[in-house]
Order: sequence, then C-alpha cells, then structure tokens
Amino acid sequence: MNEENDDTLRGKADIARIAAIEYRQTRRLTENERMLIETIQTLDSKYPNLIVIVEGKHDATVLRNLGLQAPIIKTQTRLPRHRLIEKIEAMVGKDGQVLILTDFDKKGKEIHRFIQKELEISGVKSLKRERRMIRKYMDNWICIEQLVSLFKKRDSPEASRH
Repeated sequence: MNEENDDTLRGKADIARIAAIEYRQTRRLTENERMLIETIQTLDSKYPNLIVIVEGKHDATVLRNLGLQAPIIKTQTRLPRHRLIEKIEAMVGKDGQVLILTDFDKKGKEIHRFIQKELEISGVKSLKRERRMIRKYMDNWICIEQLVSLFKKRDSPEASRH
C-alpha cells in the first residue's frame, strides 16, 4: 500500500471516529437511563444510613459523578474477604443498610452472593430490591463503570465535581 492511500484510509477512519462521537453526543437518554439516574440520585435521601459496595474505583467514580454521596466500599482491596465483611459490618452498624452494587457479570454475581450471604448471617439489611431495579434499568450494560457513557448523551446530567 502506498503512502497516499495510507493517508486517505487514516483520514477516513478519523472522520468515521469523529462522526461516531458526534452521533453519541446527539443521542438522548432513554427512559430506562433516566430512571437509572433518578434511582441512583435518590438513594441518599431514601436511605440515610446507606453504604454502597462496588468492585473497583471506576465504579465508585461513576456513582459519585451521578451524585451519590453515601459511603462506598470497594471489594477490590488487599483485604481478605472475611476482613472486608468485618469492615462492612463495622461501618453499617445497627441502623445501616447496604446496597451491593457489584457488576452483573459472572465475577460480580459471585462477589454479590458471597457478601449477601455473609451479611444476612450477621443480620445486616441489604437493599435487594434496589439492586434489581438498577439491573433492570441498566438494560444491556453489565458493569457499573459502563455507566460513564451516560455523560456522553446530549441531555445527560453534569458530572459532579467532588
């Protein structure tokens, strides 16, 4: 392939990439995306003693940018699992509630089942209904960090500045 054709192909690829970005930015939020944002943004007011459990720092960042202010515990730490459960129990206390918002892939579901089981044994209240609602509104997304794409929509909420 000669240099002239190579430049033309690169130019076409760049144009296609820019067009795709512009297209995403002109799209509007779907009804499920709106409901997802609203559900996440109202968690603090509905559950004043809430603690949210996610897998990693990107998940926490997305939730913060959507306006969640509740304490967030990440499962991807150097703590052994039993110490993580102890940390959650200590933070939750008697009146607190936990939303286990791990991803909806195989690994995330396994982490969710483990934490759910351990917290039930300890008597910690978990918000199962809210997890199911968030899953329903996420449609085809399976990872919490994928929600960052909500900010690329034309009528999306502004990312919080925390």
